[in-house]
Amino acid sequence: MIGLLLATQGHAGGNGWNTASDLLAVGLPTLAAAYTYRDRDADGAAQLAWSLGATVASSEILKTQVSELRPDRSDDKSFPSGHTAVAFASARYLDKRYPGQVSPYLLYGAAGLTALARVQADKHYWKDTIAGGALGYAWAEYFTETRAGGRVSLLPAPTGVTVAWQRPW
Repeated sequence: MIGLLLATQGHAGGNGWNTASDLLAVGLPTLAAAYTYRDRDADGAAQLAWSLGATVASSEILKTQVSELRPDRSDDKSFPSGHTAVAFASARYLDKRYPGQVSPYLLYGAAGLTALARVQADKHYWKDTIAGGALGYAWAEYFTETRAGGRVSLLPAPTGVTVAWQRPW
């Protein structure tokens, strides 16, 4: 996926970075929702909704209060980067809720690429993306609980010991 986004950027000129950041800002929460749906994880769905909701709400409130001009001068909503905030919230949610199921290097790499793309697209300064990333990460850290994984038990049996593995569905 990251290779495809970089290839898109290379062929589309400066606009490719903007497209890449849009795709990542939609793709990461979609991936988080897909994992949640796959596992029929109602608690996780609520945690994802709270994480993303708080991230978007606080990002939009800050944009109206700070009123910083974007590098491309298109508007005064530069601080913080909402794309980067959503990407890092999604990455943290996946990493914390489903540890070991998706490489954290890929998750945070994709979120970091979102930040890079926003700067390269001339939509944000680095400080905007750093603040957005910290904001999204913090909300997901606050709202997300690590999902209980499988549990191994030793049970007495007539001829010895039975090993049982349980996993919540």
